Amino acid sequence: MNARLLVAACALLSSGGVARAQIIDPDPRFSSIDPVVVGNPIGYAIGGSPPGFDVLMRDQNQAPRPGAFITLRFPAAMKLYAIQNSGTTVDCMQKTLSRVTDAQGRANFAARVGGWTNANAIEVAADGVVLGYVKGRSLDYDGDGRTSLGDFVTFSDDFLNHVTEPKSDFDVNGSTGLGDFVLFSWIFLESAPPQVTCP
Repeated sequence: MNARLLVAACALLSSGGVARAQIIDPDPRFSSIDPVVVGNPIGYAIGGSPPGFDVLMRDQNQAPRPGAFITLRFPAAMKLYAIQNSGTTVDCMQKTLSRVTDAQGRANFAARVGGWTNANAIEVAADGVVLGYVKGRSLDYDGDGRTSLGDFVTFSDDFLNHVTEPKSDFDVNGSTGLGDFVLFSWIFLESAPPQVTCP
């Protein structure tokens, strides 16, 4: 290699290079996130349209950001399952789930989590840039690793007596109704043995 080219290549690498300069940080102004993470023990995508928790990642030029790391950081009120769907990385110590955006800058989570929070307490970040905070709920209310009889009692009470209770609004339409009953019944009937949750 020509000595001048070698020096130029070394300078390029040490400065981060053109490839690094072309990487623009995610921009929360042009990105979008769903308002609620809806989890369940089986890892089916539910809640919202399309089902699952969706993040649309854009940079300051409103261009899609493929290959960005989307991270959901959960509060103490919610339990992560030690095993997640393919493509989702779990960090039990940090209480995070992560996925990589596709060519259109999208990531879809079918989170395997338990518990719930009606506060905007789940941090959503892309490559370390916070995009916002959202609510969370699961068909495993008590976070014991399954949707069982105890969860059925909780759901039944909300369905019959507290239809505006957010924690039982799994289809994210603003109330607890027939759509939520269908989702709960589906997961309740298909629920596997208790799953291992993070410590």
